[in-house]
Amino acid sequence: MDGAGAPTDITHKTAWVLGLLGLIPFVAMTAALAYAGRAFIAYPQLVLALSGYSATILAFLGGIRWGAGLWREQGQRRILVLSVLASLVGWALLFVPTPWMFAGFAIAFALVGVWDVLAARQRALPDWFGRLRLVLTVVVTLCQLVAFAATF
Repeated sequence: MDGAGAPTDITHKTAWVLGLLGLIPFVAMTAALAYAGRAFIAYPQLVLALSGYSATILAFLGGIRWGAGLWREQGQRRILVLSVLASLVGWALLFVPTPWMFAGFAIAFALVGVWDVLAARQRALPDWFGRLRLVLTVVVTLCQLVAFAATF
């Protein structure tokens, strides 16, 4: 943070690096599902790991919006309520049968991503964060769609 409390360039870079590193489990587990499918000896564990990671990241994204919502003066209540939905949807999707849970995760990640990008365009979140979320959302949503197809 600089003296005015604004994030520094290092904050942006750190967020980008951590965000991109957070894609590794999505891409690796999705690749394993796509390559081996149900023939993979640890197929049930892989489905559990990918769905658990997906639910965890949805909860994390909801937490980001909760934190951002605390700083807003207008619409704060609505943002706080909506931010909790990401966690609840992620948790509920853990009980949905495969492959449909991955379709649900794809929809959930896409919706949260659109919400974040629109919020950045409306200046409720930083511009750089909107760009980061767009990249991450595209990759994660594609991974979920591939996982859906691989487990169908």
